Formats: sequence, structure tokens, C-alpha cells
Amino acid sequence: MKKIWAILLLFFSAHSHAYDGLSSELSHAVGGALLAGAVTKIYSESENRAWIGFAVSTAAVVLEQGYEISRGANRNSQIKDMAWHALGSALGAWATDKYLLVPVVTRTSVGLVMVRPF
Repeated sequence: MKKIWAILLLFFSAHSHAYDGLSSELSHAVGGALLAGAVTKIYSESENRAWIGFAVSTAAVVLEQGYEISRGANRNSQIKDMAWHALGSALGAWATDKYLLVPVVTRTSVGLVMVRPF
């Protein structure tokens, strides 16, 4: 069943076209949020995990869109995609750091960690 879904998705994706509408830009923001959240989770032991997640995600999209611009893509469209991805990256890294991960305890700050044996 998974193979059938994969074939159907590949078939229908061949007929898709890019445009600069709101749904296209929101997909870039969601992609940025997911990538930044994943990187933030990977670096969960670091004090600067949100900044790392934001920086890696934004750098990835700048490199990718820069490559597209160098290959002759529409410059304004690619810059708009970069901006929406960066906005999503900032929101994703912040939300992951603030709401999904345990606070980091350092010498200069205090956090709360609850441990309960079963």
C-alpha cells in the first residue's frame, strides 16, 4: 500500500507548478519551522539550542535558494521564499525551545527538572 501511495504522489507532483501565493509561502514557513525544531531538538543539551536551530535552518535555505538564483530562477520569488522560511525557522526554534524541551541548567541560570521513580 505504501508503494502505491508513493507512486501516486510522484505522479501528481510532476504536474504541480510553483507560484508566490500565500499557501506556497506558508509551506516554506512550515518547512522552516519543522527543520529548525528538529535541529533544536538535536542540540537540546546546548544553552543556545534555539539559535543553533534557527541558524542551521536559515543557512540551509539561503544556500538552496542562492543556488536556484544562480541557475536563473526568479530572484524576487526566491528572496520571498527565503524570508518566509526564516520567519518559520525563528518561530519553530523558539517554540521547540520554549515548550517542547526541558530547560537547560547552567551556572548562571536555574531551571526545574522533575524526576519521579516508578
